[in-house]
Amino acid sequence: MRVYIPVTFVGLRRAADSGALPSSGWRALMLPEGDEEDDGEYHALRTAAGDSLTALRSEPEAPRRRAVVVATVPEEWTENSPDGTVVLTRRVPVERFLAVYADSAESAPLVVAALNGDDSPIAAVDLLWFARQELAELVS
Repeated sequence: MRVYIPVTFVGLRRAADSGALPSSGWRALMLPEGDEEDDGEYHALRTAAGDSLTALRSEPEAPRRRAVVVATVPEEWTENSPDGTVVLTRRVPVERFLAVYADSAESAPLVVAALNGDDSPIAAVDLLWFARQELAELVS
């Protein structure tokens, strides 16, 4: 199954250093195999980007940029949550990442504005696509 995992740059940096997301317990949106239509992917990505923004509130040391890891994991690596998301029960190795989506550094002021309650400007900003091979460069 394809999962959209909202993360911060702290989590991305740890994944780049260790070769996997730092621990299990990540909450993700799932997109069942065979449902990779543009509308479903776009909705999952935008929702995960909003969840990344929420995660930034609890990580003041993280760069003010939203990030989403898109990965493929076996269904047995997940547990369903009542809210329609899944909880990952295992670390997700970087090799399972299909891509990473993240704000550009120039978007940081808009992310800060969103964190301060004005989320209308950031809502119009699309995340940039990065191949998993670019992860170390992205977080450096």
